[in-house]
Amino acid sequence: MIAVLIGLQAVAGPPLPRELRPPVARTATPCPVTPPGGEIVVCGRPTDQRLARLPTPPVSAPDAPMTFRLPGGGTGNVHAVQSTLPGATGSGAVVTLRIPFGPGRRAADPAR
Repeated sequence: MIAVLIGLQAVAGPPLPRELRPPVARTATPCPVTPPGGEIVVCGRPTDQRLARLPTPPVSAPDAPMTFRLPGGGTGNVHAVQSTLPGATGSGAVVTLRIPFGPGRRAADPAR
């Protein structure tokens, strides 16, 4: 049975590309006239041309990331990031810490 199917495929050959196929004759049918207040009828054109999909709007992170204070005068925040590579989109969370080094804030220095 499989040998017969393989034989038929070998005789038929691969299908022709769309550009080399003869055009198919289509009859044009007008859209029906809709009386006022009646149902809406959507008519389409039977062509091979299609509109491309609209690009998805970029998703942005919120303007104010979540911030918090650390003991000793430090601060931190948490925010989301999204990166796009060809064929893949990755998202994740980022934690940023700001820790002061040294004795702390300097008093108003008259020399400055």
